[in-house]
Amino acid sequence: MIQKLEILDETLNSLDNINNKRFSSESFKEVNSQFEKILLELKSNEETLKINKSSQEYINIFNNILNKIDMLEAKILPKANLLDSFSKSKS
Repeated sequence: MIQKLEILDETLNSLDNINNKRFSSESFKEVNSQFEKILLELKSNEETLKINKSSQEYINIFNNILNKIDMLEAKILPKANLLDSFSKSKS
């Protein structure tokens, strides 16, 4: 289970790398697909997560993942809103 969480963490790093480079929708779609796969796997192992959620290692990994998600949201959301408003103005 920790391995899946570490993969999720690495996927967040990939998303940050995509954000720091020139935007590529193909790269974004690939990373998004990885997210979906990992989240589905984690969902299927939800009972295991409930059992192990008090482990300090799990808590540290979850906190790290949540911090990265917050950071990425702050970086990417303004760009997404700009792209959305641009696409609406083209219509």
